[in-house]
Amino acid sequence: MKKLLFICIGILFLSATLVSAKTETTSNKLHIPMQKYLRFIDTKKEYGKTCEAYSYITPRERLKLIKHRDFMLGDILSESLSISAVEPEYLVDTDLRECKIGDTNISEYTYREKLEYLGENIVTLEVFQYAYGAGAVHGNRHISHYMYDREYGMEITWNDLFGKNDAFTHYVLNRVVKELANEEFISYFKTSELLLNFMTPGYFAITDEGLLIQYGKYEIAPGVSGLPSLLVPKSVLKVYMSREMYGKYFLGKKERVAEVMNAF
Repeated sequence: MKKLLFICIGILFLSATLVSAKTETTSNKLHIPMQKYLRFIDTKKEYGKTCEAYSYITPRERLKLIKHRDFMLGDILSESLSISAVEPEYLVDTDLRECKIGDTNISEYTYREKLEYLGENIVTLEVFQYAYGAGAVHGNRHISHYMYDREYGMEITWNDLFGKNDAFTHYVLNRVVKELANEEFISYFKTSELLLNFMTPGYFAITDEGLLIQYGKYEIAPGVSGLPSLLVPKSVLKVYMSREMYGKYFLGKKERVAEVMNAF
């Protein structure tokens, strides 16, 4: 479903009409400046009108989130948002501040980044996307998360966090099956392989409360279930993660020193 959503977004971009270009800067609760950009497109074709709204962290601000700022090859920079170009004649002036038009003849696309978690050694970014194709009954939302080590800005994978920990994989899988998955839906649409998506980048994230597992719509449950998610609390992670990894991503320097002292 995740791939299908991005394919639909790509088609939406090609068939749309740009409506204006406005740029401004705001800040989220962690004081990281967010760049805002809104444009309205009109290709003069049927269903050719599209409103696009972006709120994202620029490469310059992403660079500030890592410790070695002279290192320009980190994933946190290479994975910065890239907005596709549109022919100037398709851009239309608009006073819109957001794409919530509610007109079935106009497509809408919203992309919004948020700094979800900032630890001493890790940063987690949330990416929210909403796409509505003109003439459709409803739009689709998608939320994904990406984590980067703050040393050089490299992406953190499931294996980086947990290694080949079969016990923890089974723990999470059991919770997904019991708490999120719909057996009839999975059986009918044959999507059982998607149950293991929680180990794929974008589907899991370290947050202030623990490990968030986030699925997409229509992957393991009907659309009425929305975006199924669950949280693995830090108390459980402490059991399954190595002391080094848990300390690195959840504890501050003073807390790690105190933990080592208490071990003696």
